[in-house]
Amino acid sequence: MGYMKGDCGMGSGLMMVIAAVFIITIAFSMLIIRQFGSFEKKAMRAKLRQEEYLKEFLAIKAEEERKRAEEERESADEESEQENEIPPGE
Repeated sequence: MGYMKGDCGMGSGLMMVIAAVFIITIAFSMLIIRQFGSFEKKAMRAKLRQEEYLKEFLAIKAEEERKRAEEERESADEESEQENEIPPGE
């Protein structure tokens, strides 16, 4: 008399639902871990690319700065040479 038909079916059904939720949770966690791995690789490649672009930019900027300083020096040298020239009438 202690055995009830509804109790066994409900307990078994509940266990099946819990097992299904557990399996789905494991599947989603594996998917998330996999996505983080690929995202990490993409992020690392992007960071390396960014560092390379930054190096190139700084090198170009330094070269432009050097050229501008050289031009200013040459311009100053020409001006000082013109100031140092003695006019023929003096």
